[in-house]
Amino acid sequence: MTRSRQAIRFRKIAGQVIPGLASIAAITAACYPFHPDLAIVGCFYLLLVILFSAFVNFAASAVVSLFAIFCLDYFFVPPLLTLSIDRPANVFALLTFLATSLVITRLASRARDEADKANARRKDLARLYELASKLVALGPDVAVKRGYLNLFRGVFDLRAMCLFDGVRAALACDGQSNHHLSLLTRNAYISGKGYDDPDRGIAVRCLWTGSRNVGAAGFEGLSDGEAMAGSLAVLAAAMIQRAHSFEAASEAAAATQVEVLRSAILDAFAHQFKTPLAAILTAAGGIREAGPLVPAQEEMVETIEAQSAGLGKLTTKLLRMARLDRDEIKPRLQFTDLSALVDRITGPYRHEPNGHCLVLDRGADPVNVMSDPDMLSLAVIQLLDNAFRYSPPGSVVTVAVEVEADAALIRVTNQGGAILPEEEQRIFDRFYRGAASHQVSGTGLGLYVARKIVSAHGGNLELDSRHYYGNDTTFCLRLPLAKEGARHELKAS
Repeated sequence: MTRSRQAIRFRKIAGQVIPGLASIAAITAACYPFHPDLAIVGCFYLLLVILFSAFVNFAASAVVSLFAIFCLDYFFVPPLLTLSIDRPANVFALLTFLATSLVITRLASRARDEADKANARRKDLARLYELASKLVALGPDVAVKRGYLNLFRGVFDLRAMCLFDGVRAALACDGQSNHHLSLLTRNAYISGKGYDDPDRGIAVRCLWTGSRNVGAAGFEGLSDGEAMAGSLAVLAAAMIQRAHSFEAASEAAAATQVEVLRSAILDAFAHQFKTPLAAILTAAGGIREAGPLVPAQEEMVETIEAQSAGLGKLTTKLLRMARLDRDEIKPRLQFTDLSALVDRITGPYRHEPNGHCLVLDRGADPVNVMSDPDMLSLAVIQLLDNAFRYSPPGSVVTVAVEVEADAALIRVTNQGGAILPEEEQRIFDRFYRGAASHQVSGTGLGLYVARKIVSAHGGNLELDSRHYYGNDTTFCLRLPLAKEGARHELKAS
């Protein structure tokens, strides 16, 4: 391939030199019969060399200049028709002519090369602007499916282009490569280094966003790979990032729609359950009032009423949670003694039917926070329900109210199975239920809504693994303490 390029270059120079040599020969043939002065013929030669250098490269101009010196010495410098020179002044004249012609040729060639480079850069910038404009106008579907490679090929007249997305481990190619461009592109991403083969017109560049390598782009048939491959790689990296953004936005929108649909279904089911439950309770009461019942019938009616009442409470709770999940929580804050609130909430749990032992650990001093008592009670009740539901009968459930720095804490601990490490970050997600919860009824909304309520109060709810070990599970609810004078500021507002 290198020899072929050298042969092409030689033929190009030869094609430029031959017209120059013919022109020098024509001037020589026209002037020789008149035997003009050396300076006159030298001016004709110099003018021809200057004009010739404006259209050909320096090598061709230098060859023509040397041929002009030869003709000037052989035909017009005494003794004629020889290459010898009898006067030193003529030697100086010939050297001056040679130096002048070469300097002028070099300057003209350099000026023309700079003009050609400037014109090429202008065209490349125009093509880059055209490509960038077309890429910006693409829709999300085309960007995600990597359907824009044909734009790179069309604007820059490429034989083939390959794009490797390192984040998705996906390779996309357009065009027909003759030199395994896809393999070169993949290898460039793996090695983190670009690749150039000017003889084959191949340029491969890694795609960087900051210090992160997100892929690689390979171009085959690029006329000036050294100058343009970097700019094209920047556009390719931008398109990969744009595709990732579109994919993330699409996934987020789909997830939002799914969660809205789930909340709507739960709301609808909760409403639909209310009427049948009321009818069941009414029928059970009617059976009891219809007449005396034998003990077995009395027990069945009590079971129906108890289970229906429990299902009614569960439906009411589910409905309320679904509404809190769907709507933005805006608590109505008031000055609240957290210890008294927890004492009131835990009252009904002290006689829990499964024999759990509830231990309340709180100090004698009030712990004051700013809260919406009804909403905060719902969050605490959810923690208590989980503690009793996921712990074995007869075990101890501990509720502690503490003050730590400028925050009030409620820790709820039960002696059930420990939460798996891989589930610790997901238990607060909507509708997520861990491996240990499949045998226990629930919706997967409780902890999510509880954290949402606490966050609306300016606090946080998290799984606390620092205070208890083994099979214990502790949730820590943290709220900011009420500042001095908060009660009076609230009244004034």
